[in-house]
Amino acid sequence: MPTRLASGSQPFLEALNELFTRSFYSAAGYVFESQPYAVAGDADALDLISQMRRDDRRHAQLLSGVIEDLDAVPLAGAFPYWHLDLNYLSVPTLAAFVVRGLEDDLQRYDAALAVMPAEAVGARATIKAIRLEKEAQLATLRPVAAAAQAREAAAAAEKVAARKAARNARLAKEKAAKEAAKKAATAKPSAKPATGSLDPREPGISPKERARRTMLLKRGGTASAAPAAVAPAPTGAAAAGLDPLEPGITSKEKARRQMLAKRGGGAPAAAATAAPAAAALDPNEPGISPKEKARRQMLAKRGGAAASPAEPAPAPAAPAAAAAELLDPDEPGITPKEKARRTMLRKRAGGA
Repeated sequence: MPTRLASGSQPFLEALNELFTRSFYSAAGYVFESQPYAVAGDADALDLISQMRRDDRRHAQLLSGVIEDLDAVPLAGAFPYWHLDLNYLSVPTLAAFVVRGLEDDLQRYDAALAVMPAEAVGARATIKAIRLEKEAQLATLRPVAAAAQAREAAAAAEKVAARKAARNARLAKEKAAKEAAKKAATAKPSAKPATGSLDPREPGISPKERARRTMLLKRGGTASAAPAAVAPAPTGAAAAGLDPLEPGITSKEKARRQMLAKRGGGAPAAAATAAPAAAALDPNEPGISPKEKARRQMLAKRGGAAASPAEPAPAPAAPAAAAAELLDPDEPGITPKEKARRTMLRKRAGGA
């Protein structure tokens, strides 16, 4: 037999319908519809929330029966948490959300009991029983949710610390590499190259050979020496040994040899045209260029040794061999054309 309520009991029916809605659309039920992000350590919390969801469905049926016994119709309202976006959150976060939902539910049950009419005796007993179960759920879930949140925070802090340690190690390695490079760049070079090293600043070598020697010194751990200071004034023999008109040398080397000859007090090799030097430079030597041939003829005329173009004297074997030894085809820094010319001279000298 339905219990008829006196007039003015509408607030109580509204409170019952609100409790019915919050049980039918419970916070525990929403956790499994939001696709939570779960890890292995969340199994206990998920099992407890799953049990609470089943209890909420049973409470919704009990509240529906209470409303029908009061000669009213159960009306499920809108979803209570429609304004929240809880999809894809972690289980500890959702467990804390369920705890807050249970605390709110207990307050609403207390408010419903406060406005309940005296004649609704059966409804009062049912609501008190549901409230006790809600209180037990809260007491069980609260420590589990707190432990899950602490575990999640510790795991996050450990990941952050590992990420920071890796970043600090990378920055320290980069800083050490920069300091080592800066120290190597600012290190003073040795007074002179090590014995047997190839000086990349040697005059007369090609840019490619200079780069190769520089790399060899860097790999060997020896710094290249400073540019060699100008040697003391050479003697006449030393000045004569550095011929500024030697074919195949660069313009810079040619100027340097001329200055060495002037500082040493001796005339350049082209100016000191002695008879032996004029004889050594045969204008009829096979394989020389027309320009070189004309230069040697002028040297022979200035030195007083007239070389007759009509009657070329055959080059003796000894000077040819000496010239072959002087003009080394493997000398670094010469052009391919000069290298081929010296190779032919050496072959011809050997044939003669």
